Amino acid sequence: MTIRRPSPVPREDTASGVGDTASGVGNTASGAGDTASRRPGRGRRLVLALTLAVVVLLGAAGTFGVLWWSERGQDAQRAEVLALGERMAVDVTTYDYRRIQENFDRVVAQSTENWAKVYRDERSEQLAKVIVEGKATSEGTVREAGIAELTEDRAVIVAFVDQTITNVHTPQPRIDRNRMRLVLRQVDGEWLLDRYDLA
Repeated sequence: MTIRRPSPVPREDTASGVGDTASGVGNTASGAGDTASRRPGRGRRLVLALTLAVVVLLGAAGTFGVLWWSERGQDAQRAEVLALGERMAVDVTTYDYRRIQENFDRVVAQSTENWAKVYRDERSEQLAKVIVEGKATSEGTVREAGIAELTEDRAVIVAFVDQTITNVHTPQPRIDRNRMRLVLRQVDGEWLLDRYDLA
């Protein structure tokens, strides 16, 4: 009598297992196909993100460039106005009784129409008499100066000016220390003296 022993690995299960394996492989292949189909989308998003980053960086660089250029322009304007104010302070406080009319004409040439009229009609006449009679001379030197106010067409400059003065009463030079306030206005693109006061 022959006894049949069952196979250690059932054939039906093996076939099923192979099928499952094949199915798994198929799923894996399908997954790979899905991954492959998703990659172009991720690439486009990456390119888009990089493009946006470049645009933002260029925009920021442009903005900083404009601000830097504007600041440089403002610094140049401040330097120009301050230099003019210092020169005007020297011209106002420098005179010689032998050339007094030249001194006054120099101030008038740098003044607005209104201030030229005030200076010529009021101050110069009074000053000329005192200066000529006293045989006075003065040399102005700006020690310190700064801009107190600056707009597109108006500037206020405060200056500390030393005047080295001689006259018939003080033949030895003496130094007068003055604080000046000068108001400048821009007329037709040119900065002109609109007023000054000694403090």
